[in-house]
Amino acid sequence: MAMIHVNRGATSLGVFSEEEIREGLRTGRFAPTDIGWREGMATWQPLSQFTEFAGAAGPAVPPVQPGVAPTSESAVRTEPLAIWSFVLSLLGLVCCGFILGIPGVICGHLALSKLQKEPQLQGKGLATAGLVIGYVAIAFWVIYVVFFGGFSLLQSITHQS
Repeated sequence: MAMIHVNRGATSLGVFSEEEIREGLRTGRFAPTDIGWREGMATWQPLSQFTEFAGAAGPAVPPVQPGVAPTSESAVRTEPLAIWSFVLSLLGLVCCGFILGIPGVICGHLALSKLQKEPQLQGKGLATAGLVIGYVAIAFWVIYVVFFGGFSLLQSITHQS
């Protein structure tokens, strides 16, 4: 039985039998991208290219290096403008309608535009909610100012007469 030398990058993992490598691939001890060499081969090649290990690889789990935290390259990020839109619009509804509602609407439109250009970003729901709440806040405060401002003006005119 031929023994196979296995390396991960520039680090030697040792010399193993075919059965040990097959089991290691199945359990995740070895990665299909680890390279192997045995006597008679011209060059090192990934274990996934050895015909005797076809289908032996288990779940593709990247090797963990000591002291290095694994990172997720597929981690998604929420668009900050979407968050700002929601927060500003919500605050605009409760107080300071024009002062915070208008920037909330602007941030919402900018966020939706950016989300359309960069589909890997998240936050469409926040941006949409920020827009809806922002427009409601602006409308509410316009009606409030017109009604109570107009009512106050009418009252001051009638008191002067």
